[in-house]
Amino acid sequence: MLPLGTVVILKGSTKKMMLIARLIAAPVDGQIYRFDYGACLYPEGLLGDNLIYFNDEDILKVVHEGFQDEENEVMLENLQATLSSTEIPKGKVSDLVKSQAKE
Repeated sequence: MLPLGTVVILKGSTKKMMLIARLIAAPVDGQIYRFDYGACLYPEGLLGDNLIYFNDEDILKVVHEGFQDEENEVMLENLQATLSSTEIPKGKVSDLVKSQAKE
């Protein structure tokens, strides 16, 4: 997993996004799914409470990698342990987009 503060461009987009959350759950059509990342627009920042959810496979390019240290390594171990024990299914961005279009 990429560190917080990493700036990426997603497939099908030209807009930069900055990672501000990892292994995050979000509702899609009344069911909870997990996503690898939650991000905000860069350089705008978080607008309201609207996170952008996506997964590793949705990233086209890493523009800038965020800060990493020993605490981040411990956090990655904790996230991996959570990931291996969770029953929350992994979400797909395409399903999330369809769900939001219905609203």
